[in-house]
Amino acid sequence: MNSVNYKKFFLAFLFIFFGVVFRIFLNEQFHIPNFEAVTAIALLSGVFFKGIYSVLIPLNIMFFSDLYFGNSAIYLFTWSAFVLIGLFGNIISRNSKYYIFKAMGSGILSVIFFYVWTNFGWWLTSHMYSMNFQGLIQCYVAAIPFLKNQLFSVLLFVPIFDLFLSWIFNYSKKRQTESKLKISLS
Repeated sequence: MNSVNYKKFFLAFLFIFFGVVFRIFLNEQFHIPNFEAVTAIALLSGVFFKGIYSVLIPLNIMFFSDLYFGNSAIYLFTWSAFVLIGLFGNIISRNSKYYIFKAMGSGILSVIFFYVWTNFGWWLTSHMYSMNFQGLIQCYVAAIPFLKNQLFSVLLFVPIFDLFLSWIFNYSKKRQTESKLKISLS
């Protein structure tokens, strides 16, 4: 594994570690349903890490934090939602004009997708609602407070994590350029 891949692997490991810590800490300390950092982390793992990392980072965060929380019947919907959000992040270019607005808009779209997909899963597996269109609508209406909390968290965490990752990746790129320049001057 070359040094660039090693650095990327190490950063991905740190992102997973902090994702697990954030998920557990936010849940245990604030007790605000769906106020979480995983959506932002999943999206930005696709933006910054690309490829297989955009799948592995959210999957590992969910796996390790669910060891703490325990699984429920809806974990298939939750995990798949975060994986798809990570893959969605692959199409966002950091070099594009108005990137941060695109990232924020993508974060909002990710939350809406998560809301639609996971609440469909809750309706399908929980047996709390009647198995008809009216029951599905009731499920979505009951989940609106969760949607609000998740929207607030993505609006908070996408810019924070983006700033941090931009700094790390730009610093790393600058160091690589300086190293190549020193080698070529020798």
